[in-house]
Amino acid sequence: MTSFLASVKDVNEATMAATVDIDILDLKNINDGALGFVGIDIISKIRSLFPENILSVTMGNDINPNNEKNIKNLKMVIEKEINFLKIGLFDKKYLSEHKILLENIDFKKTKPICVMFADQDFDLSNVEKLIDIGYQGIMIDTCYKSSNSLPDLLTHQEITSFLKIIKTHNLISGLSGSLKLKHIPVLKKLKPDFLGFRGQLCSSSKARFEFDIKLAEEVSRRIRFNF
Repeated sequence: MTSFLASVKDVNEATMAATVDIDILDLKNINDGALGFVGIDIISKIRSLFPENILSVTMGNDINPNNEKNIKNLKMVIEKEINFLKIGLFDKKYLSEHKILLENIDFKKTKPICVMFADQDFDLSNVEKLIDIGYQGIMIDTCYKSSNSLPDLLTHQEITSFLKIIKTHNLISGLSGSLKLKHIPVLKKLKPDFLGFRGQLCSSSKARFEFDIKLAEEVSRRIRFNF
């Protein structure tokens, strides 16, 4: 069954989201680009409050993730027993640095997930490369949170092919990127492991900045049941 991933920005939003039927709480600094890092203090507090919840963390917007600051952050987050770490592939020229990073970090029980971007030189040929260097899952997102959603940027066949490659390797697959309610039935049929949301969970007047429980409940309901 396809799971529901919801991005939250702080302890208050995580507390609200925990009352909704959400499978994965994704901790993200929504004011800092596509994959902003919320900081270890917020991560620690949320893990302490919700020790049994499945948590993911976005690890920042570094083009080259194999840097001293990111390595330090990764190690701290891993010690908090976070389930998933999301690392962005912002430039395929740095694939070798991703490989070095994965080889040198002991992820223990935490699974590193690579984020590819539908609106930033998306190339299906990179999926196998990311699998080969050691990522335990791959998802597609959008880098720029404009009006374009994932299904506006990639064809149905491209998304299907992406998922097929990952399923062949029995790894984790995810789809995100300004998804709307109308996209859920179509994408659910493709059976990704999770669908990720942020904008659809926020009141329109507040854009992406304020989590709305009722909107989250509606997304959850549509993922759980057929419409």
